[in-house]
Amino acid sequence: MFLLPKGSPLFENLAVSKLKLPEVLSKLSNGAFTGYASFVFQSSTAILVFEAGKLVSALVEGQNSKRDTGFEALSTLAELMVTTGSGSLNVYKLSKDLTMCIHALLEGETLYKAQELKLIDIKSLLEKIKEDQMNGCLRIYTDEHSAMIFYKDGNPLGFFHDGSSDIETSSSESQKIAGLPGAKIDLFSTKSADELMGTDLLEIANIQKIWDTSVNLHKTEIDKTDLERQERDKKALSQKLVELEEQVKSIVGEHIGKFGAGIVDKEISDSGGNSCLIDTERAEKFIKNVERASKLLASGTNIKAMVEKLTTVISIAKAEI
Repeated sequence: MFLLPKGSPLFENLAVSKLKLPEVLSKLSNGAFTGYASFVFQSSTAILVFEAGKLVSALVEGQNSKRDTGFEALSTLAELMVTTGSGSLNVYKLSKDLTMCIHALLEGETLYKAQELKLIDIKSLLEKIKEDQMNGCLRIYTDEHSAMIFYKDGNPLGFFHDGSSDIETSSSESQKIAGLPGAKIDLFSTKSADELMGTDLLEIANIQKIWDTSVNLHKTEIDKTDLERQERDKKALSQKLVELEEQVKSIVGEHIGKFGAGIVDKEISDSGGNSCLIDTERAEKFIKNVERASKLLASGTNIKAMVEKLTTVISIAKAEI
């Protein structure tokens, strides 16, 4: 995304996670705002351009320079606001004419794109911009530097370059960049500010519906993820209980002989299943019942050792689960 002039800040660095798109747009629209709102996320940037409260342009640029405009941009922005949980909002007031130039830069007609400056008769191009009374933006750049010249009716409104925060009257930086090896230009044109006033995305798009759709889709996705996690946890717990049950059978069998497994099966069944092994009260009762059932099958010493081992193993397993 191009670096844009900041103009007069209305808001800066507002946490997007605390905002709702319909409320933001309503505030800017009702305030007859002229300028742009910039939503900055980790891997995407959204720019909304306003003219006297009308939303004349919406653009979202994501990874790999993928761009959405208009209705699609608003839908993408709503999704980003709902799902990312991060991001910041900056809102800058600009003049009516400069707002028109920002629109040209973002969504205007592309007359030249990545054209090498050395192949262009720049003098003739500037004369044509003036003769055609063009509204728009001329971008001059290299891989490391960039500058923009904004035009209204063929006349330069001002100059903007990397590192500045507002429009300047001097063309020196633009001229420096134009003289660098490998310099290129982009040229974008757009309608006049008055013609742009005929466009208002807020009249075309149902912002509340777009927002609600994103919120509902996100909730559905969260619910689905939670359900899948619960199912995974349930399966994992079931597997751990099976393993614990087998360990308990092994301990009881080791101390009282071949009838041990049968005793464990009965007591687990009477206790409502192997989940009793990780319930403190039920586990204590289970161990006492196994101890009682084992008294005729083994010596007191063996039973005491069995109970101690069962208590230790079940306690460890319960702590891990």
